[in-house]
Amino acid sequence: MTNNDDLMDKATKERFQRDQLRTEGGLNHKEEYAAEITAPTRRINDAEPYRNRSSNHADTYSDVPDEEIEELVEAVTRNKAVGYIALFVALASLFVWPVLLGISGIVLGIIALLMGNKGLGAWSIALGFIAVAAYFLLVPYYG
Repeated sequence: MTNNDDLMDKATKERFQRDQLRTEGGLNHKEEYAAEITAPTRRINDAEPYRNRSSNHADTYSDVPDEEIEELVEAVTRNKAVGYIALFVALASLFVWPVLLGISGIVLGIIALLMGNKGLGAWSIALGFIAVAAYFLLVPYYG
């Protein structure tokens, strides 16, 4: 064997070992694994003392002040309200004043999206675009 053949064998061996580790370690992207979730068959009694202690502690002490919790609840409620208003305006644009309400639904949807309400914002934007596009596509046939 020459030196070149020896290097080739070493590289082939290292590549085979790396592939084998990927396959055995679950890192092979061509394989599919399913996660099975089941209820435990027996009760774990070792956790009981810790559970009782932590539940008593959680009931009596909180790191977050009540004012901050109220502000967070108000902000989340305000964000959802903007999202629902945007969705209502976008749905209304499908039936009445498609250009005016459609563009308003798009703008309100963008605002809702920026405020963190991704689902309602995206639906509002999509419905607004559909209403405006449908109006401009159908106007020549009825005009």
